[in-house]
Amino acid sequence: MDIEEVRRRFDPAVNEIIDSCRITEDFVDKDRFRVYIATIWGNAVLDPEKSGIEESELSILHDFFNEEISKVLGSDQTITSCYEYLISKAGEDCLSRLQVSQQHKDFIHYFARLILGSDGLSPDGSGMKSN
Repeated sequence: MDIEEVRRRFDPAVNEIIDSCRITEDFVDKDRFRVYIATIWGNAVLDPEKSGIEESELSILHDFFNEEISKVLGSDQTITSCYEYLISKAGEDCLSRLQVSQQHKDFIHYFARLILGSDGLSPDGSGMKSN
């Protein structure tokens, strides 16, 4: 599978996410978008076949998500920066505001540890990075 095939298959899902995060025609809730993207990326990594891809195609999906993230959040934003944000104080506040369940928070923090390594997390293991 190439990037064009990934775009064709996953554009509808990303568009649905963007629509569900849309506050006005020109404004998207970026916090909600980060949570959704972090969640679908984590699910794809856990079970690529359920997402309709092979494990070897995860890097292509990763590139596609990074393209879509940059369109919504800015050119310097990536899947990694979504996780960095979500484990920050501002990210924790957003998870509370969005009423994300503890199980869902744990899922996001688990992937943050995988992606960022232990350096990305606070020394106390709480998952919150100090800013």
